[in-house]
Amino acid sequence: MSRKPRIYALDWLRGIAVLGMILHHALFAVEEVSRLFGYDITFPILDTWVFWVLQELFVGLFLLISGICTAFSRSVLRRGVIVCAVALLITLVTGVLLPACGVYGLEIWFGILHMFGLSMILYGLFTCKNRLVPVLTAVALFVLYLAVITCRGMAWADYALAVVGVTPEDFYSADYYPLLPYFFLFLAGSFLGQPVKNHQLPERFYTLRLRPVEWVGRHSLWIYLAHQPIIFGLVALIFWLI
Repeated sequence: MSRKPRIYALDWLRGIAVLGMILHHALFAVEEVSRLFGYDITFPILDTWVFWVLQELFVGLFLLISGICTAFSRSVLRRGVIVCAVALLITLVTGVLLPACGVYGLEIWFGILHMFGLSMILYGLFTCKNRLVPVLTAVALFVLYLAVITCRGMAWADYALAVVGVTPEDFYSADYYPLLPYFFLFLAGSFLGQPVKNHQLPERFYTLRLRPVEWVGRHSLWIYLAHQPIIFGLVALIFWLI
């Protein structure tokens, strides 16, 4: 069976979103590391509404493309489990290992990868061809909802609500993207998946190439994992040398 040609636009659009994220984290790294070396470098643009809009646009683009890719994935559920496993690893490093080494303020309890992975899992469960799976999933979520509501005021229940955007007063996550409202962008992308796959968009969408950016998009997960330690390490080395 012949395979359909790769839709490179999905790669370079994802790559643009990743590059935007890297720029944001690079500026943040310079601010944070500079203070460790006795400087006080700040980038006022990070606190402007313009930068916030750009950040949300990059995140929205990433989510839409992830939703679109559900039409191309052999198993959205498997992809979701992998992304969630990586997200939990990030939580282990930032929430447990770094504080144990005396580094605080970088804890990520429910960041963008957590949201991506859980969105994929929910989509995979509710679109499963075995009709019993969506029913059992809905029942399990309803039972969980009842447990959380019943136990409001207990730490685990209040923090569980952070997954959908309801946070207790002492909640902090250096990277925080709850399911609501971001899951809706993922679903919007999933509705676009079949039209994109069936080449129903303008032809230019399927022919335009941005090869270096495509490479970034194809390796977005590994780049996400590697870029922050590399950026912080390079920035720290530069400040140490000067």
